[in-house]
Amino acid sequence: MTTESTASRTAFSPDTASTRLHRALRVRLCEGDFTPGEVISIRRIAAKYGTGIMPAREAIRWLVTEGALIFSDSRKIIVPELSHDRFHEILFARKNLETEVSRQAFDHIGVADIEALERIDEQINDAIAQGDLVSYMRGNYQFHFHIYRLSQSQVLLPLVEILWLQYGPSMRYICTRWGASSIADDYHREVTQALRRGDLTSFCEAIAADIEQGMLLLE
Repeated sequence: MTTESTASRTAFSPDTASTRLHRALRVRLCEGDFTPGEVISIRRIAAKYGTGIMPAREAIRWLVTEGALIFSDSRKIIVPELSHDRFHEILFARKNLETEVSRQAFDHIGVADIEALERIDEQINDAIAQGDLVSYMRGNYQFHFHIYRLSQSQVLLPLVEILWLQYGPSMRYICTRWGASSIADDYHREVTQALRRGDLTSFCEAIAADIEQGMLLLE
């Protein structure tokens, strides 16, 4: 089951067709369900999710303001490709923000959470072995955000989600081109082992190394 993006949903968010669709599309982008350069059709999105044209248009325009989608001309909306400069900015931001969010989450991560992370990592390994790209991408998103949401950050977590909106489609491109097995080092395992030991420093280092490994494959 796809995990809902919780940072974008607060007690003050209206529960409307456009906000529900916006949350669903955010998760799909973070999980890499769209690819760089893909053209987004408002009508197709509306039909797929069973909404009207207006809610679909509003949700997509919201994603444009977040940098997840761009207008290539007056009528065409596409998933952007990462430029060299933008890539390095996102890498810098992800390593710093996600490491800090993980640090904030550390004291809130219990045994049940560690066990859940280990199960997700096993599912990721199975997906890699089976060449199941969709399950791999979803598992990777679920692993990271299981940790990040435990930070309970009202400031940094929404920023991390926006970075993933811009990163997810490019990660999908990596895995489509080279396969998920190109992610050679299992830093997720290092993350859970550090948590088992109660080792904050190693935990944050493993999170940073995992981010850098995936991002550097984009160069």
